Amino acid sequence: MPGPIEKYLTRRQLVEFLNDHGYPLSFSTLSKLCMPSRNEGPPSVGRWANRDLYEPSKALAWARSRFRLTARAA
Repeated sequence: MPGPIEKYLTRRQLVEFLNDHGYPLSFSTLSKLCMPSRNEGPPSVGRWANRDLYEPSKALAWARSRFRLTARAA
């Protein structure tokens, strides 16, 4: 039997997951980033019906890669 299966998240669930992990992001912003014309959103694992599904670990890595530290004023 294969190992444990990671639960896939819908886009709405992904927003809650990222917010819980300290990355404030709205559903609207994530939807805009995931539009085919922008293609800047997290990588989807696949589609179920008309919904993209995401792996939490890959989405968290995506959020970390977009995080930038700002320089503090002296």
